[in-house]
Amino acid sequence: MFNSRKGVSEVIANVLIVLLVIIGIAVIWSVVRPTIDKSLEQLQADCFTVSVEPVSCSIVSGFATVKVKRNPGAGVFSSIEILFSDGTDSGTVTSGITTLNELSTASTMPPELPLPAGVDGEVTANTVLKVNGQLCQVNSQPITCT
Repeated sequence: MFNSRKGVSEVIANVLIVLLVIIGIAVIWSVVRPTIDKSLEQLQADCFTVSVEPVSCSIVSGFATVKVKRNPGAGVFSSIEILFSDGTDSGTVTSGITTLNELSTASTMPPELPLPAGVDGEVTANTVLKVNGQLCQVNSQPITCT
């Protein structure tokens, strides 16, 4: 009779360990979940589906005209900014393009954008995509302006 009581106490100990593990997981989840939810609210789904890239760039007397192409992918964006760089200095200028259909191309508006201060010489242009004011994508393939 005393031997069977020993087995019952081992079962109770195992049940208590399992309950403590479950409670520990619940406490950790309650701390981590608000951080995950906050991050998901800030994440824009369109950042993953919309992609634009520069196609051509020309510079005349410190003003640039850049043509951009939208790649396949549904979604909307709020603006496309052009990142100009000469290797040492860089700066962005808003392109004026706020809508662009898939697989379409458009030139910057107004047609000539002033180069950022300090950027001169051999200049490269790159696109910076923003959705609802949030930076989403910087194209990995800049082009050289001529």
